[in-house]
Amino acid sequence: MLVGVSLGPGDPGLLTLRAIEVLRASEKVFAPGELAAELARPYCEPEILDFPMTDDLERLEEIWERNADTVASYAEKCLTSFACLGDVNTFSTFSHLRRVLMRRHPGIEIDTVPGVGIIPAAAARFGIGFERSFLVSDGSEPDAVLRLKATRPASIAAELHEEGYTEFILGSRLYTPDEIILRGKMPERSSYFSVLYARRVR
Repeated sequence: MLVGVSLGPGDPGLLTLRAIEVLRASEKVFAPGELAAELARPYCEPEILDFPMTDDLERLEEIWERNADTVASYAEKCLTSFACLGDVNTFSTFSHLRRVLMRRHPGIEIDTVPGVGIIPAAAARFGIGFERSFLVSDGSEPDAVLRLKATRPASIAAELHEEGYTEFILGSRLYTPDEIILRGKMPERSSYFSVLYARRVR
């Protein structure tokens, strides 16, 4: 099994208890650089994998495949973690690694531990709060939308479908005993504590 472990923005005090628990329990831990490795070291002995910055797409693919195969060689046999700064599900090296792993090693179970990502970290450091909708971008064309407080998911999905979004996931009361996750056809009503994910399938 492979677990992507979020290490937070850089302050050791912002690691979650779950992240520490998984790092300690893992038989093998990988990290994409020294900063991530340093945060993980109090709980394990991480191995650093090289992910060089390059625009050479062919070389990039070779690097991703080689690293994915290395990680898979352990994840097929034991609890293995890949520890990243920020949140592993948001603009993360782990997201790319997971994509390649799922293609080359589809039998490996993959899970993630969420953490403090750059958005709440920046808001805290800047002394600001996000009270209305805001845009987050890395400069690429958006292909996904998250709608918070999605109390009328069917209606929201219909609106987004008109804009080209065709894949929908609804989560209600996530990470609580009352958690519900629905995919595909959306219900008419949902809890105030619901989030709807919509993606353009390209």
